Amino acid sequence: MGKQYKHLFKRYSEGKSSEKEARAVNTYFTKMQDHGIKESNIDTDALGQRIRLKIEERLGRKKKTNFYRIAASAAAVILLGTLWFTFNSIFNTNHYITVAAKFGEQKNLILPDSSVVYLNSGSSIVYPEHFGEDSRAISLKGEAYFEVVHKEKHPFIISSNHFKTQVLGTRFIVTNYEKGIPSVTVVSGKVQVTDQHSSNSEIITKNQRVIYDDKTGSLVRCNTIESSDYLAWKDGRVFFDHANIDQVLLTLQRKYNVVLKLDSPLYQCNTISGNFSGDNIEKILSAIRFINDMDYTKTKKDTINIRLKPCKN
Repeated sequence: MGKQYKHLFKRYSEGKSSEKEARAVNTYFTKMQDHGIKESNIDTDALGQRIRLKIEERLGRKKKTNFYRIAASAAAVILLGTLWFTFNSIFNTNHYITVAAKFGEQKNLILPDSSVVYLNSGSSIVYPEHFGEDSRAISLKGEAYFEVVHKEKHPFIISSNHFKTQVLGTRFIVTNYEKGIPSVTVVSGKVQVTDQHSSNSEIITKNQRVIYDDKTGSLVRCNTIESSDYLAWKDGRVFFDHANIDQVLLTLQRKYNVVLKLDSPLYQCNTISGNFSGDNIEKILSAIRFINDMDYTKTKKDTINIRLKPCKN
């Protein structure tokens, strides 16, 4: 912080500061005078001399003693970090942007570092207008596919309900809906996944996956998967991997923005697996009907009643 401010004062004293920078410095010294000057803080180095002269010119004072004191107090305050709020509010204000994909839609966006994000239905992302100097941090609810620009000294960090996912540059999927199985799937590169609750970590690479097991409260690593299957939604398809019927219904509701009303007990007879064409929800329900015995009836444009049948022994 001190180096930043010294550079700012140097530009000001040399007459090279912008209108915005000059306004900040003037505000700074106004506050300095309001807070009083301490004799013990006098600084007589070259930078202090130039600052003194420039301030003298700006404020129209004639007595050098007061300006030595002002310059000295400025140097002290720079080093100690007081009046941080003044400079932070003028120079370091960072606005946050929220992008959300509603049920039945998907969105893609480009982040400030040129990384690309594809948001699945029912998902949202929050990111800063400008990334910081040390890292690129965002937060996610739901599911998204990331194509992250490689930056060796600036890790890309995604915070979600269960995970903190950190990369330098790669392609991967983070899934963390409020209801569902949280997971991270790598398409290419290397990803570090940290459990937000226990701080345990896993490092996974291409065609590997980590899921969060609610029952054990731990990360479970899957070493042999086909990552493109888990990216089917990006191309309009629907993929299930040993999914229970309740997870299937939640996925279909998000994708098609319909209400799937369950008119029976939730019988979990068989898990559902398969890669389905996503152009029509009724085609998917017809296919599922042969796997998990059920009936369905479309009652309204956006409502389908589902009736599951008891499991056969």
